[in-house]
Amino acid sequence: MPSCPQCTKPLREITRRCPSCQADLDLLVDYVSHLQGGLERAETLVKAGDLGQAIWAYLEVLEVDPDNPQARKQISQVVTAVRQFDTVMPGRRWANNLPPLLPPGPRPWWHWAIFGSAVLAALALGFFIAKAPDIEWPTLPANVPEIKPANNHQLGPRQ
Repeated sequence: MPSCPQCTKPLREITRRCPSCQADLDLLVDYVSHLQGGLERAETLVKAGDLGQAIWAYLEVLEVDPDNPQARKQISQVVTAVRQFDTVMPGRRWANNLPPLLPPGPRPWWHWAIFGSAVLAALALGFFIAKAPDIEWPTLPANVPEIKPANNHQLGPRQ
């Protein structure tokens, strides 16, 4: 159910003027009537058996309203069937002198070269870290003078 673009109240029926704010709704009426006309035309073409023209009619509806659920459903069914047909019927591609749809082949050699060099670099780094000489950290000298905490409870100078 469309709503008025000015007062945002839902419209019970499609009229040229909004009943509450009297806004001009000519564009909205034309939009909705074009959608309904396109959907009805597509449905009659489907019933008549002219599926190619029906698909084009549904595509015209989707150009105006890409979120139309009925047109999206019909087009998605056709697209799914075409995809399925292309993968199941390789003989048709051969008959039309088209190249066959090949499954994704093996990766090029340079992918494997990059992967192998990364593995070798990681192994070499691990080897050199394991064989590196131990780092000797300096220790604190034993005769460090001890710092005595201040006695803040005394009165007078320190003795």
